[in-house]
Amino acid sequence: MAKRSASLTDRSWRWLCRAYRENKTPFLASLTAGFAAHGFAFTNKLLNHDEIESLFGKGATVTSGRWGLELVKLLFPDWSMPWIYGILSVLLLSAAVCLAVRILNIRSKPLQALLGALVLSFPSLTGTFCFMFTSSSYALAFLMSVLSVYEYQRGGKLRVPLSILFLVLGVSIYQAYISVAACLYILLMIEDALEPDSSPLQIVLFGLKALLLMAVSVAVYYAITQLVFAATGAQFNDYVTENVNGSVSLIRRIRIAYDSFLYTFSFRNFYLISTEASRYIHIALGALMLMCLGALSVRNRKPMHAALLLVLTALLPLGIECMYLIMSPESIHTLVVYSFVSVYLLAAIITERMRTLTGRSAGDLMALLLAAVTLINVYFANMCYLKLELQYRNADAFYTSLCAQIKNTEGFDKDTKLAIIGYQDNLMFIPEELDTELLMGPAHDLVNVYSRENFFRYYLSFDIPFAGGDELERLSADERVRDMSEYPYYGSVRKIDDYIVVKLG
Repeated sequence: MAKRSASLTDRSWRWLCRAYRENKTPFLASLTAGFAAHGFAFTNKLLNHDEIESLFGKGATVTSGRWGLELVKLLFPDWSMPWIYGILSVLLLSAAVCLAVRILNIRSKPLQALLGALVLSFPSLTGTFCFMFTSSSYALAFLMSVLSVYEYQRGGKLRVPLSILFLVLGVSIYQAYISVAACLYILLMIEDALEPDSSPLQIVLFGLKALLLMAVSVAVYYAITQLVFAATGAQFNDYVTENVNGSVSLIRRIRIAYDSFLYTFSFRNFYLISTEASRYIHIALGALMLMCLGALSVRNRKPMHAALLLVLTALLPLGIECMYLIMSPESIHTLVVYSFVSVYLLAAIITERMRTLTGRSAGDLMALLLAAVTLINVYFANMCYLKLELQYRNADAFYTSLCAQIKNTEGFDKDTKLAIIGYQDNLMFIPEELDTELLMGPAHDLVNVYSRENFFRYYLSFDIPFAGGDELERLSADERVRDMSEYPYYGSVRKIDDYIVVKLG
């Protein structure tokens, strides 16, 4: 009897089992750190203004140039589901870590585990989970960027178009993650420059080819974007057009990028470094990394390699902050610079090299510092989520009371519109024990002008029509409104014409 070939299902299962065995350490470490840092966000419905507004959507997609984010709706429906999207995000990012470890040939199991924990506990991801509606999509974009480098590194002509395809897909979901690919290419070149037998010329050629591949990917992405615009009649929204940094010289943009990177170490820029303790740990880690790179260069006794290593190390911050070359500084935030984790990848590369030399203790110290950063980031993520929970409870109490007053206002009927004048910032309790103003995600105005109506409808079960912008402007100028007292005092809620007017301030 002829032997039957294995079915596709059997082959797929064997491939998954083999992939798990080969990547078990970074995968399990990523899962563990991901749930330790962000489990609270997966099991509670935490809010900010965008999360309220996009409860059943993914925000601006095509008009932000993120047509891939529109396509991803086929995989991840327009429901902001914290448990499902949290798990999917952790799984996708864990897979990305496994690929990054293979790309950089990190063999040490403890270092693999540390890198998984660092990537999954990094503050950029904490900020991302505050926007749960796009979290799994952005995790997919991160994976696509890493997968692009992985395919290109494997070599072969067929791998190049596949690499371009993955990078185009990643950029079409979230443009900022092109920096992830750029940093991985720089790290690969640094790794080669640390090998005394490598050819500096070949390293430079590799870098130029990688740069060309990324340029082609961006060109393909832009061409597809224009085709999508032509087919849908859409165009870039104001956020994109107003924040493109076209009026500033390239030299000035490069300087801004380096300034931002250095500022990260001097203070908590975007909260990438989340505490004062973490700040000093990062400064020590950076100094130790530079000293070890110098020691490795001296040991190799290759002047050309040392010079190339110096240039590549100087280029890494530019790769991390490369969005400053395109966008204005005001548009850069915590989510955009997730590629800062490449600093930890470089530390792992150096640590492995040092452990093969007499400077093993320096490598062990770097590993200890990386572990401390992980622990701090896990605590910081949980503190941020607790703050969001407290803010939500305060907002719920504040607006529940307000809803009762609105319904009890004389003249309230089914044809009434609600007009809320002013802001509630000074009226609600905001926990100040943890300052998160520089972290993109947590926001003191989690219920603001454009998210308030959805908050009333979906979270307070009060489906009252809201006055529009022109109506609010007209009412604000009305003498009767100007004479009203400010909430919560008597006379701050009253019926004026067809509106229940609430004057917050």
